[in-house]
Amino acid sequence: MSKVKTTGFILAMVMVLGAGDYFSKEINAQGTTYKVGDRGPAGGWIFYDKGNNAGGWRYLEAAPVDQSPAAKGGCGKVSTPDAKGIVIGTGKTNTAAIIKSCTDAGIAAKIAADYRGGDKSDWFLPSRDELNLMYVTLRKAGVDGLAKENYWSSSEIDAYKTWVQSFRSGAYNGNYKSMKFRVRAV
Repeated sequence: MSKVKTTGFILAMVMVLGAGDYFSKEINAQGTTYKVGDRGPAGGWIFYDKGNNAGGWRYLEAAPVDQSPAAKGGCGKVSTPDAKGIVIGTGKTNTAAIIKSCTDAGIAAKIAADYRGGDKSDWFLPSRDELNLMYVTLRKAGVDGLAKENYWSSSEIDAYKTWVQSFRSGAYNGNYKSMKFRVRAV
């Protein structure tokens, strides 16, 4: 699910353990505890805790399964200036911009946004850095079933290319939007 909302009294502790290993814990009034690597409220995997509820969300949760094994990245030759965000927190905005500028059926952003896992409707295609964090905190740790293949991000490079992350090597690079890669919603 995109941005997990929390309610009630919140006690939070965030500790950086070293080179990409993060541990976070939240206890709310209902006694619910989340930490990076746990199952989230939509059945996916929590892979990011920003440490507060600013903007109405605190966690990022990766869907428990891929939404497509082979989708196009978008409309080639179409630049989407509002989809250039690469940092954590920009995936949702990128996804909305891509869907608005490209009406082709079956593109990665549309597939991610249409996902309804956990009865949630705010799923999106992750930004480049959100996707990389999924690789670091989930794939490398063996937490979930992410394939050792390439996944689309929502971060556009230009009218022809978008960032793609290899979940085999961890490298990311630009690939043509007409190529077909995996989709995992956040």
